[in-house]
Amino acid sequence: MPSDELERLLAWVRERSPRRVLLQAPPGLTKVAREAARALGEMGVEVVVSGGMCWGGCDLALREAAELGCDAIVHVGHAEFVRSPSIPVFYLEHRYQNYEPVASLLPEMLKALEGYRRVGLGATVQYLDLLGRLAEDLRRAGHVVMIGRPSNHLRYSGQVLGCDYSTMTSLDGEVDAHLVFGSVFHGLGLALISRKEVFAADPHSQKVVPLRETAEKVLRKRYAQILAFRSCRRVGVVVSVKPGQRYFGLARWLVGLLRGRGFDAELVVVDEVRAEDLEGRYEALVNTACPRLSVEDQDRFRVPVLLPGEVMVALGLTSWEELLRRGFLSSYPQSWVMESWTSSALPESTSPSEV
Repeated sequence: MPSDELERLLAWVRERSPRRVLLQAPPGLTKVAREAARALGEMGVEVVVSGGMCWGGCDLALREAAELGCDAIVHVGHAEFVRSPSIPVFYLEHRYQNYEPVASLLPEMLKALEGYRRVGLGATVQYLDLLGRLAEDLRRAGHVVMIGRPSNHLRYSGQVLGCDYSTMTSLDGEVDAHLVFGSVFHGLGLALISRKEVFAADPHSQKVVPLRETAEKVLRKRYAQILAFRSCRRVGVVVSVKPGQRYFGLARWLVGLLRGRGFDAELVVVDEVRAEDLEGRYEALVNTACPRLSVEDQDRFRVPVLLPGEVMVALGLTSWEELLRRGFLSSYPQSWVMESWTSSALPESTSPSEV
């Protein structure tokens, strides 16, 4: 862990003087979490380690912290996502400072970008401190490099999330291609909602992967799920209790919309959206939690798991082409689904303001 990042954490703790802290980290950063726990313990702070999964900044363990009487949360590996949480949160982003994995991949990036002069550049939060230097290297090679400003749930210029690519999609009209420095997972999410070629540069595998063909295959599979949904009648509309994924108003609105069109729909609340918990109950599911669940986890389910926008296509309320134009993943917030239809399509029990 960079020493300055650890020092910021310790200064934050000294300022707030918490007695008990919940420490939350994804599995790949347990070493960083242990280092933070040791430092906090040496300050006399009681540390409780969350043993649950940590999918992103949307997945704050607020309930666990409150039930255990924790005064603060230290969240490792992600940037701020949930605003104004009920418990103070320090985001230990764990940014990489070593440029060597980037420099060693530069020849492959330049080879992939041949023929694309204007390039949109983005990265996951761990690599943001290296983005400026990478941009300069690409410019020296003759590319015009653009880095988008943050909006929605993004906090930094050039930052991307699995559900929010607004820093890069805002550049679609100005670039020939996008380069996402991070993983194929993050690159694919952008490829699903951008009409430009997208390349993922993965420093761990040392590979640069074009993703347009992969994205087209995913979209064809998604359309097949929409067609399958149309023959279903018993539908579970899933709402998550995770702080950054909780769209209760949207879920209620969808239940009312489906019931009004003859579906036997009910609201289902979960923490983790898992096939084994929902198997056999419904002929189809509608996912208002993390939109990537419907992409990466669809094969784990025996039934269609549609996103809110896909439901609109299934019901004939919009076209597949319009959904793709708006952004297939409907990056948070997803309230555009509700706001795009006239009041005559709205169930009386729920309004868009309840999202």
